[in-house]
Amino acid sequence: MLLADFNVLKPDPGLLFWTLVVFAFVYFFVGRAAFKPIQKALKKRDTEIQESIDEAKRVQAQMAQMKDDNARLLAEAREQSTRIIAEAEAYAKKRREEAVEEAKEAARKVSADAQRDIANLRDSAMADLKKEVGAMALDIAEKVVRKELKSDASQTALVKELVNNLN
Repeated sequence: MLLADFNVLKPDPGLLFWTLVVFAFVYFFVGRAAFKPIQKALKKRDTEIQESIDEAKRVQAQMAQMKDDNARLLAEAREQSTRIIAEAEAYAKKRREEAVEEAKEAARKVSADAQRDIANLRDSAMADLKKEVGAMALDIAEKVVRKELKSDASQTALVKELVNNLN
């Protein structure tokens, strides 16, 4: 057979037969050696991809849950901070009122002490005044006794004069 007789549109039946036999033989051995491991690798890859997708969905669900938990914790923290601020304000108000009340009580005590001191000073002054008046009365009595009096009228006039001198 010459190469000149070769025609692509009209192949030689022997060549066709041997091409098919070689193809079947290669397909059989290559299929056994390569196709099964390739299919096995593709199935493994498909399984890994599906597991990765499932894992991603699980992680996404966890992230959504964590986001919800964070939002809840944030709301609780805000509520707690609001409560703490309110308690602090109430405590400050109470302490301020207590301080004002203590100051008023201290002022009352100072006022009471001052009034008591004033009363003591007044009583002391009155006692001193009574001593003075008593001493003056003794002086007057002494003068009355020493002076020689001739009548009761002159004694009465002298006592009135001395009392008027005291005022």
